[in-house]
Amino acid sequence: MVRNIFFLILIIGLLSCNGDDDKKGDINLRFHLLYDGQPMEMFKEYPYPGTNEAFYLSRLSFYMSDVSISNGSTDKNIFDLDYLNLTAAFTGNIPTNGYPFRIADAPVGEYTHLTFNIGIPKASNAKSPAQYPAGHILSFPAEYWDSWKSYVFFKTEGSIKFKDNAPDETDFALHLGGDEALRKISLNKVFTVKDGKTTDIDITLDVKKYFNALSTYDIHDTQKIHSLSQMPLIHQLMDNLAKAFE
Repeated sequence: MVRNIFFLILIIGLLSCNGDDDKKGDINLRFHLLYDGQPMEMFKEYPYPGTNEAFYLSRLSFYMSDVSISNGSTDKNIFDLDYLNLTAAFTGNIPTNGYPFRIADAPVGEYTHLTFNIGIPKASNAKSPAQYPAGHILSFPAEYWDSWKSYVFFKTEGSIKFKDNAPDETDFALHLGGDEALRKISLNKVFTVKDGKTTDIDITLDVKKYFNALSTYDIHDTQKIHSLSQMPLIHQLMDNLAKAFE
């Protein structure tokens, strides 16, 4: 009799756990662009760190991979890979609720951390766009440098007015890629995923920190990064970028 009661309690407990595991909710990542802590808009001029020379961005895009959530003891992967182009969303009007990126079917629970990569895992980056089926997120050759054998993980483009060349503008294109460029972003975010509900998580990217969080990028010296021989500069900007997310 006692043994039967024990097994009944055990079965009820297992059913209860399975029921929780089946409950899912959506997560809506809301990306906000900032410059020096203030909302940033494409094609609007801002002072470059250190020199105060006027510059603007005309593009900002990146690959995001391996999104996971954690409660401090266990990590749960909730999304593999996608390409985010924030340019249009931050051109003209700055969206109050940020650039939305929805992830469906996250397991319910209380969490304290959000983690993702900027870049593409090595195994996927080893393939070229032609090796992926049409429509796949990695099938677009415009985001791939054949000479690198790598996708462009993070891309910023724009123009700057150098003081010794004003009022003329000098274009810049900082394209960062290669296996070594991948950076893991880990953010302290306290949130709850509820069954059948959508949880908003705000993520900020401060572009000023991208240029100078750890060391100031010398844009006078190099306006274009299009080669893996420039890996020290790629590392510098990607290390800055890892500090620019909050």
